[in-house]
Amino acid sequence: MYGQSELGGDRLHGKFPKSIVQIVNFCVISPPILLMVAILTSTSVAAANSCEVSAMNEPNVEDYIEEHSVESFWQFDQGNNLRSLDMDVFWETTIENDSASALKMELVPGYRYTFCIKMTPNMDDVPLEPIGDVYLMHGGDWDRYTLEYEMRGDPEFFDVEFLPVEWRDTVDWLPFRDVHAYERVSEEEFSVAIDSDGSVWNTMSDAFGGGDQEYFLVIDGWNNRRYTNSDAAGGSIDVEVLIDVEKRVNIPKFTATLLVGSLPLACLIVPFVFHSKYMQVGKVEEAEEGTEMPYLDSEATSD
Repeated sequence: MYGQSELGGDRLHGKFPKSIVQIVNFCVISPPILLMVAILTSTSVAAANSCEVSAMNEPNVEDYIEEHSVESFWQFDQGNNLRSLDMDVFWETTIENDSASALKMELVPGYRYTFCIKMTPNMDDVPLEPIGDVYLMHGGDWDRYTLEYEMRGDPEFFDVEFLPVEWRDTVDWLPFRDVHAYERVSEEEFSVAIDSDGSVWNTMSDAFGGGDQEYFLVIDGWNNRRYTNSDAAGGSIDVEVLIDVEKRVNIPKFTATLLVGSLPLACLIVPFVFHSKYMQVGKVEEAEEGTEMPYLDSEATSD
């Protein structure tokens, strides 16, 4: 009997390189991981627990902060060029009835600023209720804020109510990021972190006053244009402000582009990689030696 001989022919084989597999896995897994890191480490606005700030300022604190009054609109002195705020600050002032004061400072990226404000009645001029409004705004918005205060008694003063909301920031003052307005309060705590040095729009706006990094913490004691603000207190209010400054880690600007673009890019790359590898599988061959099955007639002849 004849034993079964091995079949001859070629065997096809293919294998994915480990580097390709690792790249594909990274493209799929990296977006949610980077998004989680961004959420945990780059909080721009958050509630603060407390301000651990001493009531004693550094000797050179006047290089970092400057007090302004809303009644100084016609004083064209824009004040000193302040240094970037990188240390804790304690500030106290008295807000007269139907008036406002502001603390000018330069906020920069790389720090988280926590503001703690407390209002108490002034014993020499006791108000009906020690409540007021707190705003954080850009320098250009502060100029428009003081203009509104100066022209509030003029019935022909420009009214912005007829303008669409998205256009009002060009002629009217707005709080920083449209959210840093804390009204009808006697105590308030909030935090803010600056993400960038400014934009082209801010630069154009600042041509009319203020700088990209100039911010004003406004303590408001009069009835301004906003519907939700408090009325005049009817007396003077003593205000105590603590600013707690902490360093923070800034995520690079390209992170947002990476997060948004990596997942769609992975969806395009993965099918392409699998398709290209599938098409290349048949191009790799491995030859095997085989034994031909003898013919029966040749075996019979040899016998």
